[in-house]
Amino acid sequence: MSTQSLNEIQKKINFHERLSPEYIMLDLKSDTKEEIIKELAQCIKNHKNLLNLHNFLRDVFKREADTSTGVGDGIAIPHARTDAVNDIVVAVGRTKTGCDFKSQDGKPVEMLILMGTPIEKVSLYLKLLAHLSYLLKKPGFIDGLKSATVPEDIIDLFARNETS
Repeated sequence: MSTQSLNEIQKKINFHERLSPEYIMLDLKSDTKEEIIKELAQCIKNHKNLLNLHNFLRDVFKREADTSTGVGDGIAIPHARTDAVNDIVVAVGRTKTGCDFKSQDGKPVEMLILMGTPIEKVSLYLKLLAHLSYLLKKPGFIDGLKSATVPEDIIDLFARNETS
């Protein structure tokens, strides 16, 4: 991907504009992959873009059954293209105990970024994942996620890294 196209993606996709404190949970209590995803999804149950929580979770779990979304370094990105949303839905969660996601590096997941996009928006879906991958590779970004003390820290971290 060229630098120009990456810059275009960054201009169009800003996670910090799609997050708010009510979509961030920094003290998830569940300890299994399924339960932790369900717990995090509770914070978006009233999201204006979520049409059906049950169907959203069904599609996230179907995607998770195909391949683990544990990407390494304590991060998982459970996500789905689904007809249960009418636009992008994003939530961020952290568990202090860690959770087995069968991640590529074998390490437990501490941070989750739960996402849903409309099923017909394949290009947007791929751009979101590429943009998130780019952010996760930026020096200090993962440490910033893990050390956040309040939801606003997460939003500020995304904003600083998306506008720099």
